[in-house]
Amino acid sequence: MKFKTIEWKGDRVRILDQRRLPQGIHYLDCRDAPSVAQAIRTMAIRGAPAIGVAAAMGIALAARKAQSHQPEAFLKSLNEACEEMRETRPTAVNLFWAVSRMERILDQVHIRGVEETKERLVREALQILEKDIQINRKIGMYGKKLIKEGDGVLTHCNAGALGTRRGLCSRGAG
Repeated sequence: MKFKTIEWKGDRVRILDQRRLPQGIHYLDCRDAPSVAQAIRTMAIRGAPAIGVAAAMGIALAARKAQSHQPEAFLKSLNEACEEMRETRPTAVNLFWAVSRMERILDQVHIRGVEETKERLVREALQILEKDIQINRKIGMYGKKLIKEGDGVLTHCNAGALGTRRGLCSRGAG
């Protein structure tokens, strides 16, 4: 079975609802930042890297949905979205790291304008996702060399494809 833990759909963020596993595969279509924040808060999405990606995508979604073309009003609404993401999981290091990356893009709104900033926020969220997939695949490949058939592995917290790698995942993938 192949699935994606999280993906950007342009007008929404699609999140695999991990609370419903293993009984079935169910996705949440988050159409605004508050619904992404709710998915993080209620642990529909789990694992530090996945939470960070979700927060970045939630902020990008807030930018896409922002109505104002005035930098001050745009910044105010996006700062509120960033704060909302921070409040979802106060101990999630990847979440704070991703929010900080998005805020660095927001700092440029007065130079680049609202529309370009919106697109840059989306690109940044997608770059966070892609880089995270690459990092976690490398971890899997290194681990594959160390773990032999029949070995046991004890993990702590949300580990594995659901909590880390958001690309296409399947049983036995490195």
